[in-house]
Formats: sequence, structure tokens, C-alpha cells
Amino acid sequence: MNCRRCGEILNANASFCWSCGAPQFDTRSPETIAVPVINTLEELHPEANKNPMGEHRDELVIASGTQAGSRFELKDEMTTVGRHEASDILLDDVSVSRRHAVFTRTASGRITLRDLNSLNGTYVNGERVEETVLHSADEVQIGKFKLVFWGATL
Repeated sequence: MNCRRCGEILNANASFCWSCGAPQFDTRSPETIAVPVINTLEELHPEANKNPMGEHRDELVIASGTQAGSRFELKDEMTTVGRHEASDILLDDVSVSRRHAVFTRTASGRITLRDLNSLNGTYVNGERVEETVLHSADEVQIGKFKLVFWGATL
């Protein structure tokens, strides 16, 4: 199977192109499933994005993959993600590079995501990125894992 956008050769059951991030399904098809818009995490669970001191925090929630529902607080200046056992966030699957990406807190308190030249790339809201600033409710895709970033209010 080839990518609809860039023509890259893909696995037969690929949902997104590993090269350009383009969706590989027809959004006009009657089989396409509509996904409802989710309210912010705070509207659904007012205490969910707070640490034990009651302060808001930056965190990632794994939305799909073998670790769905897991939460990772981004409290350090740098948080590494990958398949390597020394990673701060270990995503154990061959679709994830050993040292795949890094989340960094800027001087202003924002969280950036940088791909570390991974084989399959890093995607934010379906777009392949090298480096980007994250906003609350952004969907990050690393390998087959989808993570949702929930940012602390600044």
C-alpha cells in the first residue's frame, strides 16, 4: 500500500503514513467513525490535572496502546521518551525508537516536544513535527502510542 499524499510504501493496515503523517483512510467513507469533541480534562475531572499540593501540572495521558490510561507528570526540565529502559517514559514497542523524543520545559514554563531523529517520526495532531510547543489537549503520536498532553494553566 502507498501513502495517499507522498507515495511512501506503507504497511497494509497503516492508519497514518510514517513519513508524512497523512491519514490513510477515506474520511468521506460511510465506515468512517465520528469522534465526539472531548471537553477539557478539567471540565470532566476538576481534580485530575492537579498534584497532591492542589497545583495544576503538565502531564501526558496515554490514550491508546498497551499502557492506555497511564499518566506521566512532566515535572522535570527534560523528560525523555523511548524504548530504551533508561527513558523517563518507557514505551515498549518496536514502532518506538530507543531514544525517540524529548519533552522540555522552557524558561516561560511552556512544554516543547522535539523528535530525536526517530525512525517513525513524532506527530502532534496528525502532523509530523521536528520540534513544537504543546498546547493543552494536543494529541502526540509516538509509534503506535497516542498520548494526550494536558498543560497546567499559566
